[in-house]
Amino acid sequence: MRILLPITLDRWRHSIATALRETCIRIPDISFYSFSNPSTEEDRALGESVWAHPHLHCVRELTAFNTSFDIVHHASATNRNLIASFLARLCSLGRCAHVFSAQVEPFRDDPWYWHYRFSARAAHKVTAVSKVVAEGVMRHFGRSVDAIIPNGVDLNFFSHESACPVDLEALGIRWPFVVFAAHLEARKRPDIFIEISKLLPELDFVMLGGYSNVEERDSYLALVRERPNVRYLGLQPRSILRDLYAGAAALVFPSEIEGLALAVVEAQAMGLPVLAQPKTCMPELIEDGNTGWLLPSKNLDMWGRKLRDILAWSTSERTAYTAKTRALTKERYSWDVIAPLYREMYLVAAKR
Repeated sequence: MRILLPITLDRWRHSIATALRETCIRIPDISFYSFSNPSTEEDRALGESVWAHPHLHCVRELTAFNTSFDIVHHASATNRNLIASFLARLCSLGRCAHVFSAQVEPFRDDPWYWHYRFSARAAHKVTAVSKVVAEGVMRHFGRSVDAIIPNGVDLNFFSHESACPVDLEALGIRWPFVVFAAHLEARKRPDIFIEISKLLPELDFVMLGGYSNVEERDSYLALVRERPNVRYLGLQPRSILRDLYAGAAALVFPSEIEGLALAVVEAQAMGLPVLAQPKTCMPELIEDGNTGWLLPSKNLDMWGRKLRDILAWSTSERTAYTAKTRALTKERYSWDVIAPLYREMYLVAAKR
């Protein structure tokens, strides 16, 4: 079987590229074809090991679109993905199955909303990364998904054994600290994170993540400048994120629209306590009171009290929490668990 993945597969900061890469690496009996365009030194270094797999093939775009495939699979809805899917189906004279993996809960303000809609309706098979995404695809686009397959996490990378010490002083961070890891955009609610910082001036609040809109970014950075205990580090390599997770007291993630929040899954792989709202996919990811806490945005004092509770944990309490949360994450979100689900989907799609 030959499957086209119309994405740059060797980018480690890109969550969708990571999901497709880690999945196909673990399905050696299927041949995958994808593109290469590394953007960082990490991409270039690690990319060599990816293309060393005999069943993974690096192709140029023009070559790919002159080739017949059994399946074309994409997990983002862009012009490039849609064109690639159309050409793959055309070149195979209609024999190519089209698989689309929905990654985020649909919302009208999404600039790619109509691309998303077209992808969900045009694909032969649709998967969703969570129940809330599947429900959103049905509600917005009238399409039931064929399977719910979550994204996974690299448990070897996101572990305390792999983490390196961080020079907090060089970054201007005091210990203890908590982390916010997300894009600076309204649906992620960085304003809530900054507001909570006012309740705990003795605690540093560290923000990591990029942005899509400069004006929106600047509005949040203006709030950051008003808070002496908030640090914005911008978009960082995933190794820095992991290393900060290893030393943080908690992840504070008040996002309101997600698909399957990878920042939360990675934090849970590190055994890091997570505080989130009881919205979007968070009830699927967090067992309230067991693997994190679901707290209302209308009562930020509850967030502050819970952070103080966590800071007061003994070493044995934190160790027990870390072991429990990491074990559950391994059981649910290991790539070795996820990959067979996609393999089964590919086999079904190829027989359509």
